[in-house]
Amino acid sequence: MSDDKEFLDAVAKFGRDFIEKNPQLEDWIESARAGARDPKEVVKEVWRVAAQNKTFKDGVERALFEAFQVDSESTDLAHFPEREKLLTRWGFSEEDLIFQPFPDRPDYHMLHPLLMGMIVELLQFDGDVPELRTGELPEGGSPAVPVKTTARDPIVVGAMLRQASNEVLLELGAAREERQQKLEKMIGAMPEDGSGTTALIRQETERGVAVAGYRPGHKAAIREVEAPSAIEVARMPLAERQELAHKALTSTQGRRSAVPIIAGLVLERLQGAGFSSLRMGGVKEAEYAYVVSETEWVISIDGGQAERNPKFNFIDTAAGALTVKLQRGLAGRASRYTRLHLVVAPVNEISERRVGWRATVYS
Repeated sequence: MSDDKEFLDAVAKFGRDFIEKNPQLEDWIESARAGARDPKEVVKEVWRVAAQNKTFKDGVERALFEAFQVDSESTDLAHFPEREKLLTRWGFSEEDLIFQPFPDRPDYHMLHPLLMGMIVELLQFDGDVPELRTGELPEGGSPAVPVKTTARDPIVVGAMLRQASNEVLLELGAAREERQQKLEKMIGAMPEDGSGTTALIRQETERGVAVAGYRPGHKAAIREVEAPSAIEVARMPLAERQELAHKALTSTQGRRSAVPIIAGLVLERLQGAGFSSLRMGGVKEAEYAYVVSETEWVISIDGGQAERNPKFNFIDTAAGALTVKLQRGLAGRASRYTRLHLVVAPVNEISERRVGWRATVYS
């Protein structure tokens, strides 16, 4: 009974605008709160109305999350290691997330403004940060999905990122509809005494809406999509090519997708320069490893996509610059017989508008 009332309270909170335009619905919720009507019957009415209005339906789904998931241990940072890594990199702990702006109002809480600013800055380039979410993809958001590719053309990489994002968005929509139908059936089949219903609804809601490789609290998995042909790229208007090249560089997942390409080019060129014992990765976290040479290639992303020259191949440029700088650092410190390991990682300094890649050679 109490869970049903908590759900209705959350509905009243997240569906406020719609409820104010439908006084009858507000009367139902108030009567349930006062004990004049069975909350379970009102819950069924809420679901019936929600099915006919997308905006209110979104509010109801958020209410379910608020009532049954927010306090669940599944939202603990230990269950979302990728979120913990990102927050740690930004300098935030779990205790830092909640901010009290008014000393005389201890009951007023909000997300830390600095963290909000960092998220907003990241979202303008990425569209979504799934590892920071515990709930649904926000309305208007676009899935941020890395792709598996060997393409060196930023336009091709950008087109693949767009394709992967669209595919995941469609899959999330289908999964959301499937869950909605399942929850409606569960509510409709609710026994008179409500026995077992709350636990089942909680279990179903805590699963959230997710698809393979893309779920709240976790880093998006690399996705395989078809690359556009050379003819398709050639036929693209300039604005589209600028947009795709810009996305490949400025988005976190674009830089992540380019790591294997850049690392492969650097490895091949350093091996060709005489460091035949160089291998990819493997010892970055080992206690005995030490850095022989390290450098980075970064570029400013202050300008908009209309200022981006789609013919500028930052993937080849980054690989070439990293190779030259690493080779200088290796001179006199390693030979072709030295066992070396190469690690390439993105540089994601969004707040400073500096992005690129860092290459490190370990021994």
